[in-house]
Formats: sequence, structure tokens, C-alpha cells
Amino acid sequence: LSNKMPYFVIDGTPDCPNFGHAIIVAQYLSEHLPDFKYKKVEVKHSVWAEHLMEMNEETKWSVVKSPIIWKEIHQWGGKKYLIGGLSEFWEYVYCYYGLESRIPKSELLKLAAENLKFFEKKEQDAAERINHVRVVGIIGASERIVTLLLNELFEIPNFRREGVIVKLYDERAYEERKRKTMEDVADYFNNHSVFGAQTVFIVDKLKGTIDHCDLLLIVEDFRPCAKWQPGQDENYALEKCFANMNYLAEGIAVSKPQNLRIIVAGQGPTCFLATCLVEFCATVRLSDIVVVAADEGLSYLSALAEKTEIPVHKISAPPVWGFIGMKSFVDLRHTVFKADVYRPNERSLTAPHGSTLPLGTIKSELRLMSHLIPDQNEIERIVDERKKKIMKTLEHPPLFSKIRAIISLLKLWYAEEPSDEIISLGVCSNGSFGIPPGVVFSQPVKLNAKGKWVPYSQFPLMDDRTVNEIANCVESTTQTLRQFGLSCLYQKHLCLDDDDFIYSFMKAEDGG
Repeated sequence: LSNKMPYFVIDGTPDCPNFGHAIIVAQYLSEHLPDFKYKKVEVKHSVWAEHLMEMNEETKWSVVKSPIIWKEIHQWGGKKYLIGGLSEFWEYVYCYYGLESRIPKSELLKLAAENLKFFEKKEQDAAERINHVRVVGIIGASERIVTLLLNELFEIPNFRREGVIVKLYDERAYEERKRKTMEDVADYFNNHSVFGAQTVFIVDKLKGTIDHCDLLLIVEDFRPCAKWQPGQDENYALEKCFANMNYLAEGIAVSKPQNLRIIVAGQGPTCFLATCLVEFCATVRLSDIVVVAADEGLSYLSALAEKTEIPVHKISAPPVWGFIGMKSFVDLRHTVFKADVYRPNERSLTAPHGSTLPLGTIKSELRLMSHLIPDQNEIERIVDERKKKIMKTLEHPPLFSKIRAIISLLKLWYAEEPSDEIISLGVCSNGSFGIPPGVVFSQPVKLNAKGKWVPYSQFPLMDDRTVNEIANCVESTTQTLRQFGLSCLYQKHLCLDDDDFIYSFMKAEDGG
């Protein structure tokens, strides 16, 4: 029976007497019946008409007034079964539970007034709190990475402010397994609040995820699905990505969150997703839309350490170039490592053999690893085999390099002072390295004095192979973007001044 237990939802405006009456009855039943579960959804009177229209469009109902009462079988967020308004709810609870409830009209009006006052105070408190906490929205929140990521996220210095609010959203939350995963995440962090005043909760609308959001993490898996029908190939996946990002950009335009930062960090064509956002989002600074890329380089560290006999902690992540998720290149020869170098002093020239006096010092300096890697193809082959083995064992891509890359990015982005560290990141190109302007492309970047990620144009390219690989990635990228009428069909003049990116668009000639 418990598997078919109904969950009741009472949706209405806080100033509605009938809404207040339904809540009283539902509260009484929940206190006396262990299997009776309900939740209330309060909607401002000013937006009730729009809410009602969306509800009717989604469910094909024809309700016209508050409250709307329905039940969901098995779990919250399941299919909605309409009960009706207050009178239909009375009939339902009388037939199933034998309960009658009569409250004088004067008392109902008083109840509605008190409920509205409480609602307005709660709205005011929430509005005040939102200015002092960090609001994080996660799209694709049923993915495995979320729990591990949040554990690290709450520990980032300078990130939490006076608390953290995390909003979990997944467009497929109607699936029982995905909904259960999100509920488990929310319950875990809300019941074990050892990181401070954070709140983790599930939202059912994309707009609710974006509202007041400071940081939007897109971790959804956009790879082609094995369950797709014949003909639903990579182009179908890109069309789905294109449509989803267009819809997301529309939601951002409506909500207009201030100083929103977007990190695309899921599986699939992530640079394509970000390029779509750059194209569609007029309210987000271009430098605030980035793609996690360093994880592709991190996966090579152990193989590099084995081949060169240099400890992993002395090797930086190799540069990652390309359109992440479609065509990219890990530049192993430009990997930097910390070398201990002996510097002899003048005494070493005249000191007798066996002298115990110091003849020099050992200093650390950064060097390229190119002379230590005779065969890059061999290392790439080793890493590919390890990835396939992990995929076969886990049945999903490895997570920890991705988490490390995301957390390292956030630590740099939210530090009190900009760092001079150079990392691989997908950012909107400004024309450096021969990459077309306006395309989100992984390349070496650094944080400038204004806290914006910009391509590090001084990064040395001393290897023809690297230049050729970048050119191949650019050619492949351009073909994809032309197919969808994106940035490659325009000449985008970018001015990376201290204030912001400045865009001007001119339609290019054919082939431009």
C-alpha cells in the first residue's frame, strides 16, 4: 500500500479563505494519519493568473480559481491527478477519511488575513536573506557528481557568505529514480548541516532555478543516448542542446539575475552549449560563461609521472585546447613541471676535492616537459585504455578529475584577490591563437584584475604539432557552428577592455 500512497498538493493564494481552510484540514489529517502527506504551494495574487495559465497548459486542466488541489502517486513530482477546489476536497476527505470540517465565514476571513500577513513576512525575510547568502542553481541535479561536488563546494573559502542556498533542478525529475536521487541529496545536506546555514531543495521549474541565482552549474549529461530511436544521432543531440540553451537563455532574460556566473561542466558537447549561451544570453557577461576543461588534462598526470619518473605533485595539468565534448587536444609537450636545479657558486671553481663547505644551492624552477616525452602517442594510448577500463567497470565516466577541476576553478574565481595562475578553461575567444572570436573554446586563460577570465595570449606555442592540432579543432568547430547559424556566420569585433566585452555584429559574406 505504501508504494501507492498519495501525496497531496494544495496550491493557492495566501489571501484566499478556501486555501486557508484546506490547509487546516490537511494539517489535521497529517497529524492524525501517518500515511497522509501534503505540501502547500503559495503563489502571490499578482502572478496567480499567469501561474494558473501555466498550470492549465501543462496539465490540460480547466481550473479557474484558488485553491487547486491534486494528488501525486508514489512520490512528489509524479503525475498530477486533479481533485478540484475546496468543495471537491471536502467530498474526497469525507469519503476516504470520514472527516467533516465547518468553519464560520468570519473566521475564514480572519484566517486568510493572518495567512497573508505571515506569507508577506516570510517573503520579506527571504528577500533580505537572499542578499547575504550565495545562491547556487544546479541543472542536471540527478547526476552522480552532485553529492560529491556539494561536499567540496561548501568548503570553498569566501564562497559561503552567511550561508548557501542550493536549488536542484532536472528536467527529467518526473522519473522516479531521478527524483529519488535528488530527494536523497537534499535530505542528506539539510539533515547534516555541518557546513553552516545552507539549504538544499528541489525546484520543479527552470525559472525557479534561475531566480536570484549567483552561480549556475550545468552538470547535465547531453551525450547521445543509447535508448534513442534510429536516426537520432549526434546531430539530433546537438539540436536538443541548441533548443535547451535557447530556452535557458530566455529564462535568464526573464529572471535577470544580477552578476550571474555560468559553469558548463557536464558530459557531452559542453563548448557547444556555452557557445549557444553566448549567442543567446544578452544579460550575462561573456566572461562569466565558462566551460570546465582542465579535467581532460588531469587524467594524464599519472601516466606522465610514470613515464618521466617525476612525482605527480610537481606536474601541472597539461594545456587543453579545443571544442570540449566534440574535438579537443591535450598538449602534453607543453606540460609544465617543477624541477630542482643545482646552482653552483664561485667557491665551487676553486674548492679542493672533498670540501665540506657549500658549493652551491638547489633552487626550483618551472620547465616544459617536451624533452622528456619522446612519444606522446604512447601516453595517449595508455590513458585511453585506462578510461575505457574505468567506463566498463563503473558504467559511467570518472568523476573525481571533473570535481577537482570545478572546485579549483571556483577557488580561483571566488578568491579575495585575482591569481596569476594560468589554467585551461573554455572561454569566449577574442581571436588569440587563431581561434575565431565569439566561440567558446578551451585554451590557456587567466583571471584579470577585474575578476574576468580572458585568454592568455602570451602562452608560448613552440611546437608545430600544437599549432596544427588547434587549427584542426578550429576547422571542425567552424563546420558545426555554421550548421546551426551560430558565431562563425558573423564577424564579431571583441574589445577586451577593463570594463567588459564589447560586441558589434556584422553579417559576414558567404564563406566568411
